[in-house]
This record gives sequence, C-alpha cells and structure tokens, in this order.
Amino acid sequence: MTDDGRSGMAEQLRSLRERADEDFEQPPGIKVSGRHQVDVVELGVRVAVTRSRYPNRDDGVDQYAVTLTRSRLDQAPADSEVSLVLRATFGAAAEDAVERTAGGPLVRMFRVPAG
Repeated sequence: MTDDGRSGMAEQLRSLRERADEDFEQPPGIKVSGRHQVDVVELGVRVAVTRSRYPNRDDGVDQYAVTLTRSRLDQAPADSEVSLVLRATFGAAAEDAVERTAGGPLVRMFRVPAG
C-alpha cells in the first residue's frame, strides 16, 4: 500500500471517529443510515464506529464500539488489518482496545476507551 493510500485511509477513519464523537456529544434527532460505517477499500474491510456509555447509563464508561468485517464476508479480518484500522482511528488509544467475542466467526468487535 502506498503512503497516499495509508493517508487516505487514515483520514477516512479519523472522519468516522469524528462523526461518532459528534453524535455522542449532540445526538441527532434522526439517525442517518451509514453515518457510522465506512468501507476501507485498501484493506477490503468495513468498519463501524459508535460512541456510547457502557452500560447505557449516566455512570457508564464512555467507550467506542468498533466492528470490523471483511467486505466480502468470506473470513474475519486479520490481526494486521485490525491493527492498522485501530491505530489509524484511535492512535495510541488503540493499545487499550479490548476484543469482544460475541461477534460471530466473521466479525471482530472491540471496545476502545474514549478520552
């Protein structure tokens, strides 16, 4: 992948995180379909990012929920793809990402602390 491909991917993923932050801080009255997901063509993965409190209460922990799937749904995203996506989206906070096991065989799900 060229540096231009990586910078374009990184910008696309940062923008996705920014939309999640905007909707967390000022929830829209109407949910916009697709606002929280993006297809990263360079890697062949679809990434969804939302931000909420877990559990969903005022005293819940402010976290991002990240879901990765292969665009073709033929296999789960590889560790190298996950690492690239998390680092591009969250920077150093990617080290604090915790994988959840409830996603099924083709889905990788993570929680990343906000802030």
